[in-house]
Amino acid sequence: MFFDEILFVPESVIKTSDSRARALDTWCGAQEERSPDVVPLRVWLLTNAPSPYQSELFSAIADRADIELEVRFLEAGSPAGRSSSCRYAHRVMRSVLPRFVRSELQFHPRAVWECAVGPQDCYVLSGLYTSMTFLACALVLTIRSVPWVVWFERPRPQSREQASWSPRWLMSRPVRSLRMLVRQWVLRSAHRVICIGTQAREAYAAEDVPSTLLDVLPYCCEIDRYAAIDAAAIDSVKSQFNLHGRTVFLFSGQMIERKGVDVAIAAFERAAADRPAAAMLLLGNGPLRTSLQADVPQSIRDRVHFAGHVLQDDLPALFRAADAFVFPSRHDGWGVVINEACAAGLPIITTHQTGAARDLVEHGRSGFVLERDDVEGFATAVRHLIDHPEERAAFGRRSRELVEQFSPDRGAERFQQAVAAACRE
Repeated sequence: MFFDEILFVPESVIKTSDSRARALDTWCGAQEERSPDVVPLRVWLLTNAPSPYQSELFSAIADRADIELEVRFLEAGSPAGRSSSCRYAHRVMRSVLPRFVRSELQFHPRAVWECAVGPQDCYVLSGLYTSMTFLACALVLTIRSVPWVVWFERPRPQSREQASWSPRWLMSRPVRSLRMLVRQWVLRSAHRVICIGTQAREAYAAEDVPSTLLDVLPYCCEIDRYAAIDAAAIDSVKSQFNLHGRTVFLFSGQMIERKGVDVAIAAFERAAADRPAAAMLLLGNGPLRTSLQADVPQSIRDRVHFAGHVLQDDLPALFRAADAFVFPSRHDGWGVVINEACAAGLPIITTHQTGAARDLVEHGRSGFVLERDDVEGFATAVRHLIDHPEERAAFGRRSRELVEQFSPDRGAERFQQAVAAACRE
């Protein structure tokens, strides 16, 4: 039946109302005793797919004594892979439509049913707010008048010029108008809005959401594992890509137009023309990888390395083998790769159009924040970091200081405060 779903965690992890103050049985079998005086808030959360950084944050939330978390995913897999950190109850909902149908049109009846009859204290909806499932859940929760929260990135650009990477039909006036109407209804109906970063908070304040209903909780990832990499692992990466004795600029992300990989390569070409000790390492796959790789000029081809998709466990060594991080995204609601680069102690060169830049990059102190498509600006920043190794080191230390406030444990605390406030509304 279509009400069936893929279960990733034993049923013992999903606690009933009779066991709200008992131990949390995690997937790996560990137990954490809850204080008998603590009655945790029962929270049900719907999101797109189990990405690694989400799993790290959800695990930190589930570890808290004051939250009893159940997560529902609309998709079984994330392009970023899976995290080994999974200490929370979760299921993957099954859609009634085949997988080739667009995500917006997929419908997951079990998710809507759970919103209609579930006993949770608070419901959190995240991910694709234009999907049929998201909107059906929002409508049911509004009719029930139970506390519910939306957890959103900042909205995509509203003009074709600002979103040239987006399909033309998606940026047509009728579609943009409909999307805005839907978003405004969701924002008005929810009890609170959890904003993924300061830029998102400003965007929703501009859409007349009262500031008292806006909370900020950016994406978080484990940061200590980036500092724990030993010298041998770093040396192995440098030997693999011939990076010894070079100033290494790293890019990590999908090879798609929106991420601005072409800008990163073009800027490196200009900067590295008379700096033979510079190299670039690009992590990630995507439809543009083949053409980007073929278009690298012959003069720098031996210094531009495409590593392809990298497993999560292998990322820290690759980040630590670099000297700076380049991320010329044309639009990112947040950009968790900035968290990862800061955790590795790297200076950051990125764009104002990247949400994480507002919260994690201080221009002139931990890196440089530029406008999208500014190839010469990126080239100038690359030259500066090549020529000033002492400043590069100082920038990297500041990056690490800034990311400390975005650990999963701190994110879990912000999450608890937001859902508790929603329950008091």
